[in-house]
Amino acid sequence: MSAFQLEESPAERVPAPPGLVMRAEQAVKDFHSCFWFRHTEARVRYLDDIELIIRHLREYGDWKAWRTAQDLRKCL
Repeated sequence: MSAFQLEESPAERVPAPPGLVMRAEQAVKDFHSCFWFRHTEARVRYLDDIELIIRHLREYGDWKAWRTAQDLRKCL
């Protein structure tokens, strides 16, 4: 395999538990200014989606968003 080829088997995405998905989607609604890049039809399905939400809450949110990110992180 050359340096320019992708891995043959990409890592499989892990589905997030439904309760955590609901909490993450609510965080996106509550702190919508942190998610300026997100399409309105986008849905949270996988753990890496939640990681992205946590990261953006911390980077672009206020202390309430930071606290929400902490609560989501505890559930992972």
